[in-house]
Amino acid sequence: MSNFPIMMKSFTIAVILSTLLLPGIRISAQESELHNFAKVPENSSEAEVVNIAANLYPSARQLTWQKMELTTFLHFTLNTYYDQEWGHGTEDAARFNPVEFDARQWVSVCKDAGSKCVIITCKHHDGFCLWPSKFTDHTVAASPFMNGKGDIVRDVANACKEMGLGFGVYLSPWDRHEKTYGSEAYNEHFRNQLTELLTEYGPIAEVWFDGACGEGPNGKKQIYDWASYYKLIRKLQPNAVIAIMGPDVRWVGTESGYGRETEWSVVPLDLADQDAIAAGSQQLETKEGFIPAGDMTAQDLGSRQVISKAKNLIWYPSEVDVSIRPGWFWHESENDRVKTPEKLLDIYFSSVGRNSLLLLNIPPDKRGLIHENDVASLKVWRKAIDQIFADNKASKAVLVHDANKPGASFQSLFDKNIDTYLQLRDNDSRTLEFELGSDKTFDVLLLQEPIQNGQRIEKFRLEAFSNEKWTEVAKGTTVGYKRLLRFDPVTACRVRLVIEESRLEPNLAEFGLYLQLPVASAKPGSASFKESMQVSLVSNDPGATIYYSADGSMVSQTSSKYSMPISIDKSTELKFMAVSADGREGFEYSSSYCKAVHNLTLTNAADPQYTGGGPSGLSDGMNGSNDFADGRWSGFNGVPLDATLDLGKVSPVKKVSISFMEATASWIFKPATVRISVSDDGINYRIIKNLSTEVPTKDESGRFNVSATLDEKARYIKVEATPVAVIPAWHAGAGYKAWIFADEITVE
Repeated sequence: MSNFPIMMKSFTIAVILSTLLLPGIRISAQESELHNFAKVPENSSEAEVVNIAANLYPSARQLTWQKMELTTFLHFTLNTYYDQEWGHGTEDAARFNPVEFDARQWVSVCKDAGSKCVIITCKHHDGFCLWPSKFTDHTVAASPFMNGKGDIVRDVANACKEMGLGFGVYLSPWDRHEKTYGSEAYNEHFRNQLTELLTEYGPIAEVWFDGACGEGPNGKKQIYDWASYYKLIRKLQPNAVIAIMGPDVRWVGTESGYGRETEWSVVPLDLADQDAIAAGSQQLETKEGFIPAGDMTAQDLGSRQVISKAKNLIWYPSEVDVSIRPGWFWHESENDRVKTPEKLLDIYFSSVGRNSLLLLNIPPDKRGLIHENDVASLKVWRKAIDQIFADNKASKAVLVHDANKPGASFQSLFDKNIDTYLQLRDNDSRTLEFELGSDKTFDVLLLQEPIQNGQRIEKFRLEAFSNEKWTEVAKGTTVGYKRLLRFDPVTACRVRLVIEESRLEPNLAEFGLYLQLPVASAKPGSASFKESMQVSLVSNDPGATIYYSADGSMVSQTSSKYSMPISIDKSTELKFMAVSADGREGFEYSSSYCKAVHNLTLTNAADPQYTGGGPSGLSDGMNGSNDFADGRWSGFNGVPLDATLDLGKVSPVKKVSISFMEATASWIFKPATVRISVSDDGINYRIIKNLSTEVPTKDESGRFNVSATLDEKARYIKVEATPVAVIPAWHAGAGYKAWIFADEITVE
């Protein structure tokens, strides 16, 4: 990742497909039939095109890839030691020295998280190679790591083999160090390095390319010979999928971790233009990591309306890539910005649960280890997934309406195997009604199609029978390899799945009903107070037990058990967790309760979504984190911040400070003006700071601190900040109101 806008000649999947059949490449008889690609005859009707699409299915390598569900990226190179995302090719290899490097720790962490394949950045855009390549001197051999005898790629490959995981390689086509870059000689150089990786490290499960194509050290850009790269991979590693800039796997279109709610694996060939994919998958460099340059991939890729106009159709599944941190490489400043287990779970439902594979980046740190904060979040996330999907509430269901073909068994719907499935005849009812045996409570629906036969379901709904009537509880469109839907909890003893629309005969491999983890919450949430306050803890599961801590320690089932409202009379971080009657642990949540340092009044109230803990949140002694939604920041949308602190009496004042958040991608701008004033009587104020700022011309993020020093006495401190008039024209929110986010007015 961490890519750069490309410039290359037009290159479509049609060329890629022809590459697969070039002389000298051995392919199986099954693949030679190109069952994952079809030409659409001229003047075909919509029904005929739909018939073609319904009969396309993945290649063996694509099917193996999709079944992995989760793979992991390991971004690691000189960037890690230079605290940057993009290298320039001029970095000193002497800086590279992971003295605690442990490939087994990397792979073990990935495996414990549920990953089935590890992909390492063998060479990023800076040209530095994590293996001792014979074709450049810019490698680990020139570093102090293991006295120049190390090979990161080999150690990771060996650890993957030992632990039973697939091993994949990322090799950046853009090389800012190599002098031949920008000439035909570079294509040979790239193939040489690719050959090293494909022949010296055992089986390769995936080769991951982006389309990065900036200038090299000679100021030239490269025209990549993609066809020769693909030919080489098919020859040396025929079972490897080629991802993103390749024929097997496409990029979903964002790096947020979220896929489309309607995701077709069969798409028109003319939509799968590699230039468009590469241009869309690039990112813009910012100070706080990377923000997608825009989703260049259409939301509707494979509907009947879209494919009816296609000249060719191809099975081209989606991969969702996202980093566990804001950046793709490790940065010490982001140690407290690791995605929470709850966020990762939401990403899982929205990627794997939307017919995509999730590629999660977990960057090792300077030590050569995956940081403990990342490990902790991953462990809780994996435990949550395992707990949720351990008990299928429908596993002992009886199929009331049997629409099976002769000899088929509906029990195949509960065996966790997509190779066994239920096929409905074209003239059968498309409704499957289940008796669950007793009342079951559930709020998750799982569906899977046997994609080895294609993808066919276009629209479905789930209904539950309660109060003597059928009620719709969930609905969706595509299913594909896996579809997960969450909804409000339902208790019923009878459910039915209605397949409303399908391409030819629908096939269903898996049907599951599950229950999410219990959730605990505090009432009120994070808040500030003057003397004391009472806090109640509640759960969405009435049978759950809530455990809590008030001393900052992690919560477990050995912590205090909640039974009555908690009295708080000092600044406290309350942590709490719900545990269901069957022992499933929910996520740990926290709320901060801060005793106000000074009396504070606001002329304009903070937005109800971002109160900073209440009216006194700006003077409660608790600083906001780098996350504007942590409950400690006060947000003002299009209105000024006008805060007055009363110190109680005229007192010596040496310094007044306030922090603002800048996160323009989230429409949060630093104030246009900031003024700090002091007063003895609350009527006559003396200005001690008057500051104006410039509106940024690109996305910016970070803290913006304003302070004023003085040496006098005062009782009242007034801080006024006006927002940017309107969001500027370059921004996606152009013309709308800008936000001001502020926290902690401190007085020394």
